Amino acid sequence: MIRISMTRTLLPLLSLIFLAACGTARKAADSTTTETVDLPELVITPEEEDAGAQPYRAAEERPFDLLHTALDLSFDLPKRHVHGKALLRMTPLAYPQQTVTLDAVGFLLHDVRLDGAADTLAREYDGRLLTLRLPRQVRPGDTLSIRIEYTARPDENPVGGSEAIRQDKGLYFIDPTDRYRDLPTQIWTQGETEANSRWFPTFDQPNERCTQEVRVTVDSVFETLSNGLLVARTANPDGTRTDTWRMDQPHAPYLFMLAIGDYAVSGDTWRGIPLGYYVEKPYADHATAIFPDAPAQLSFFSDYTGVPYPWPKYSQVVVREFVSGAMENTTAVIYGDFVQSTTRELVDERRNELICAHELIHHWFGDLVTCESWSNLVLNEGFANYGEYLWLEHKYGPDEAEYHRRNELEGYLSEASQKRRPVVDFHYANREDMFDAHSYNKGGLILHMLRRQLGEAAFRAGIRTYLQQHAWQPVEIHDLRLAFERASGRDLNGFFDQWYLRPGHPSLEWSWTHDEASGMLTLNLKQTQDSIDNAAVYTLPTEIAVLLPGDKLQRLPLVIDQREMEVSWDLPVKPLLVDLDPDRVLLMEQTPPWARESLHAYYRMQPHLWTRQDILLLTEETIPSIEPRPWGDVHWSVRNIAVEGMDAEDPEQAARLDTLARKDPHSEVRAAALGRLADAGYAGTADLAADRLRNDPSYAVVQAALQALSREEDPTTALFALAELERDSSVTATLVTGSAYAGLGRTEKLSFFTGAWERVGGYARIAFMRQYAQLLQEADDETLQQGVQRLALEVSDVTCSPLRRFIAFRMLGALGEELKESRPEAAARIEGILEAISETALDEDLLQFIGE
Repeated sequence: MIRISMTRTLLPLLSLIFLAACGTARKAADSTTTETVDLPELVITPEEEDAGAQPYRAAEERPFDLLHTALDLSFDLPKRHVHGKALLRMTPLAYPQQTVTLDAVGFLLHDVRLDGAADTLAREYDGRLLTLRLPRQVRPGDTLSIRIEYTARPDENPVGGSEAIRQDKGLYFIDPTDRYRDLPTQIWTQGETEANSRWFPTFDQPNERCTQEVRVTVDSVFETLSNGLLVARTANPDGTRTDTWRMDQPHAPYLFMLAIGDYAVSGDTWRGIPLGYYVEKPYADHATAIFPDAPAQLSFFSDYTGVPYPWPKYSQVVVREFVSGAMENTTAVIYGDFVQSTTRELVDERRNELICAHELIHHWFGDLVTCESWSNLVLNEGFANYGEYLWLEHKYGPDEAEYHRRNELEGYLSEASQKRRPVVDFHYANREDMFDAHSYNKGGLILHMLRRQLGEAAFRAGIRTYLQQHAWQPVEIHDLRLAFERASGRDLNGFFDQWYLRPGHPSLEWSWTHDEASGMLTLNLKQTQDSIDNAAVYTLPTEIAVLLPGDKLQRLPLVIDQREMEVSWDLPVKPLLVDLDPDRVLLMEQTPPWARESLHAYYRMQPHLWTRQDILLLTEETIPSIEPRPWGDVHWSVRNIAVEGMDAEDPEQAARLDTLARKDPHSEVRAAALGRLADAGYAGTADLAADRLRNDPSYAVVQAALQALSREEDPTTALFALAELERDSSVTATLVTGSAYAGLGRTEKLSFFTGAWERVGGYARIAFMRQYAQLLQEADDETLQQGVQRLALEVSDVTCSPLRRFIAFRMLGALGEELKESRPEAAARIEGILEAISETALDEDLLQFIGE
């Protein structure tokens, strides 16, 4: 599964909105001396035993091995019920058994018996657990088959959820019988973590796995998708159709899936394996852009892991109102509808590419080998996160991968400022809490450190060993450690204990001196992290980069393994600059004590991407004098920073910016260069913007051009271009147009918003409605009142989706706040409307969103 924050999901769409004591020196063979100093007294405060401490979270016991699940399903759309027949085949694992306890949440049970038996089984059912008493004891090796006829009512059960997975209904009815007029009719499932037992009975734990067969009967207008291969499709006399999907390889119950809808289905093949793309029909021509590079990614991950893709097909489907980002159901990935865009909309970023890579590599890490408990979730998500890095590195080179890794580090550090836990956490409060930046971001960052410590060959050999030895098995963190130990010949207990089993990360303060008389370079290092939420001392194998006069760069090895330490090297020449961990491999916080006067010289050595970025940010006022010219850097992010430091009033610099705006291969740089020129009042801005409107495929550049033209005394060109853009019905074009009209204050263009009212859905609607509310603030009283009434009616309209109603509710509140000073009477009216809505219109569906 991928966690998608709103900004990560919708960018660039939402950019439209919104480290001295005594010791003994020793001289090493590599001319390095290390002084080990006495540790200062560490006061380690234990956690308060009764302050929220949680019990040990053991993997679920397995009295039975579930061998096969067969389901026969049909649906009552008006009631939002699932009518099911389940056949579960199982065998005792180690001990004789006479009872079976299944997860089955909120079912009406109609018939429960052994397959072929005349009598029903004695049972106890509390609404969550179904316990069956068998007529005789069954022993290991005996096969037990149980038939259950039931009705599942996912909408009638208490609903839980988390930040990562908003609901746990298990199965979702979208717009049945036109309940929500702005949504298509769909049925889809989301099983992680333990929600699939809300639509079929099972042992709902990640350490279980079985084969499956799903027969699903639907109206013949709908397409269906489930795990495995479609082996039969039968037309029924009543206008329905029964599709049979069969999965002959075992996988975990939480990975079972079903999706039903009016889809356009297209496909491809890879090494004889069928690939399926399921999108809504208006996006049929854009399916391969929505799901990019599937054949290439299958080839890359098969080759990199050393294990060919192990499943019989690979399909991808988009659903509305999805409760998470995407889900790696075996052979059939579900994505939220934020991925569904036109080919042109996808020009500006690679969000779909990374999500697709994430979900695909899960088919090795998560589906083929599956964490045995949610405590070990990092074995699924850490690898999926790092799979994004590996794909970017493969396709675009190390700089693009490192750009992505820096974002992942910043995401983890942001979360770590609020909470810290072991990545493998056997004492979590709620299993849903495991879906955070520790399991995802930190998990991927740890793998990068391990890869760099072991070397590429040993790292890949470890992955291959891990996957081959544990295929179709549940795994724990020590399985991964042992695989890498076998592949590398190294003891990795310390690494795994430090990074996976302890919370936190190191923070370093350091400085350097050079003694010209002795010719010694000395580093003084101090680990400053507290010893409560972090390990007291980390062992950090790394190196330093030493910049010497004459543009010479030397690398020296270093192992940091004391709380405070002093390390010296023979170095006759005084360095200009010293850089610790120059490849930024370590997951740590540090502020390099760089001499600003040496940064340009360091930049000439073309150091690590992060360093190039930081040098530009530290010396922004001198960017035009840096060599080599940063606007010619191989990575777009460096060029983008350079643009902000260029002197647009200098004719030579302005000419370079003009060229970047027209010809840079990355749309973000083109847009930034155009904006820089417009900010500086460049004489050629209007012609440049008009050219980009005609010739640039990027909506980001189009938006920058419109903003530039809007600053002209006569906005005629911008308005003409906007009239043309209005005919583009894509969501991004609509948002770009709305942003421009709102920025220009063109209240007569409120009609554009009403005309496009039904076009923008999902979270993108936040930007659309914010633009609408911005324009309403400028409108006359009558028009403002009409707009407020329109928003109020949408909040109360139960035929609109809860998300859409929630957005209208929030926009009303924001509009009232904005008007308090400038138009207090209007603000008071809005406050009254909100009070009335709060008393009469906050039904359960809407409260669910407001409660978030």
